[in-house]
Amino acid sequence: MEATHLSAVVFQGGGAFGSYEYGAFKALWDRGIRPKVVTGVSIGAVNAAVIAGCKNDDPPAALDELWDRLSALPMPGLPDSLHHLLSMPFNPGMYSPNPWLLISPFTQTHFSDTYLLEKTLNEMIDWEKLNRGTTRLAVTSLNIETGKLEVFANFPQEGDQGPPTVLNASHILASGALPPGFPMVQINGSHYWDGGLFDNTPLKPAFKALNGFKDSSEQNYTRSVYVFSLFPQRGMVPKNLLEVDDRKMSISFECKIDYDKKLYQKMNSLREFAHKVDAWLPSDSPLRHDEGFQDLLSYQPFLPPIIIELTENYSLQEQLLIPGTDFTHKTIQHRCGVGYQIAMATLDGMLPQAA
Repeated sequence: MEATHLSAVVFQGGGAFGSYEYGAFKALWDRGIRPKVVTGVSIGAVNAAVIAGCKNDDPPAALDELWDRLSALPMPGLPDSLHHLLSMPFNPGMYSPNPWLLISPFTQTHFSDTYLLEKTLNEMIDWEKLNRGTTRLAVTSLNIETGKLEVFANFPQEGDQGPPTVLNASHILASGALPPGFPMVQINGSHYWDGGLFDNTPLKPAFKALNGFKDSSEQNYTRSVYVFSLFPQRGMVPKNLLEVDDRKMSISFECKIDYDKKLYQKMNSLREFAHKVDAWLPSDSPLRHDEGFQDLLSYQPFLPPIIIELTENYSLQEQLLIPGTDFTHKTIQHRCGVGYQIAMATLDGMLPQAA
């Protein structure tokens, strides 16, 4: 396939809903999409990191292994709902109860420890390969002290004076440190929580990473961004408290997507305008040396983001059990299949010829 296209995939956070992304990515891969950039937050950061740094150079197979590790221990003979409920306190590849809660509950800041997820990441990811940046990776996390979102990436960030951050498991854990379930993560003296608390769709880092490909051979490449959306932007008016909470969460997690889309559409328009002005400017015009004008000229054009909505309707009983915490093997495989089917259906008729 002719390499004339640069693509990025954006992974949202959503706990066990990340298995929808697992299936959706496999669909993209089967359609020939080989992303140059992956960004993620929370469970999306885990998916993205495994894709960028997998030891076997086979991202779909690596995701198979990851989600097999994240599956709850089997409990034969139990109803699905009871299996989900009993498996919630412990996940063999991800978390275990914080033992200090029993000793000193009023001095603890989290319910579960995530050393098991750290172990999973270190066993599955070749960090040296990941930090070479063959596939660009960016994950986001919220700095607790400053209240600002920070981006950890294996490529140079705007304004960086030195080399890119050397990523390790701590950066991925920080991106998924959702309070009060999981512990805050300390990196270089700062403390971090889940980046999804601020923005659950790391779209901006994806655009910036794609815009950074400026070699002469890549100048005219088409640039596309695929966004895995785990929470519906549109929905019905809630009829009970469970639906109120569900709708509130969906809106808070999805509200920034439209803003980011409009921002980059405006940037495309400004870029086109700048090139028109450039064609008419005298060669000695001072505007040619203006930093802002030069930035607009260097900005790369993007196709509109392709939003793949990976959502299902849940029954009242399923809502009571909090579906985002269901890591049972049966549910993960079901969601992987649904994610694959939705992604395939979304891509039909709109997929670029090369990725």
